[in-house]
Amino acid sequence: MTNFRVARRYARAIITLAEEMDKLDKVAADFERLRSLIKSSHDLELFVQNPTIAKTKKREIFSELFSSLVDELTMRFLLLLVAKGREAILMDIIEQYNSMVDEKTGIVRAEVSSFIEMNKKQGRQLQKQLEEYTGKKVSITYSLDRTLKGGFLARIGDTVFDASVRRQLEIMEEKFMSDGSITN
Repeated sequence: MTNFRVARRYARAIITLAEEMDKLDKVAADFERLRSLIKSSHDLELFVQNPTIAKTKKREIFSELFSSLVDELTMRFLLLLVAKGREAILMDIIEQYNSMVDEKTGIVRAEVSSFIEMNKKQGRQLQKQLEEYTGKKVSITYSLDRTLKGGFLARIGDTVFDASVRRQLEIMEEKFMSDGSITN
C-alpha cells in the first residue's frame, strides 16, 4: 500500500474522531503547529523519519516534545502512529487531513508566489477572483519568489495561473511571432 493511501486512511480516522469530539479545528491547528516545528528543525525531521530509533524512545521523546503543545486527542494519535511505526508519514497524514477537511468545508487552498509582497487590497481582489473561478472559499498562502521579476503565480491543485511579467513577455513574443512581426 502506498504512503498516500495509508496516510489517507489515518487522516480519515483522526477526522472521524475529531468530528465526534468537536475538535476538527483544534486538531487542524495542532497539525499545523507540528508541521511547522518539524519543517523548521532538520534534526527533528530526521528523528521523525528514522526507523531505527526504538519505539519506546520515540514515544518518550514525542511525549516530552509535544504533550504541552497539542490537544490530548492529537497526542494520542501521535503515540498511535509511533506504536504502529507510521510516524514517518506524519507529514503526509497532515497533508491528507488538511485536504479532507477542506473538502468537507468547501475550501480550496491556493499558493501565491509574487516578486513583491501584495498589499491587503490586492490580496482581497485576488482572493475574490479565485473564489469566483473555483466557486468555493479560497485560503491563500503567500510567498515571495524573486525569480518572477514581477507579477505573480497562483496555484490551486494542478491549476496554475501565471500573471508573471515573464509570462506576459512570452505571450507578447508569441503574438509577434504569429503575426509575422518578428522574424528569426
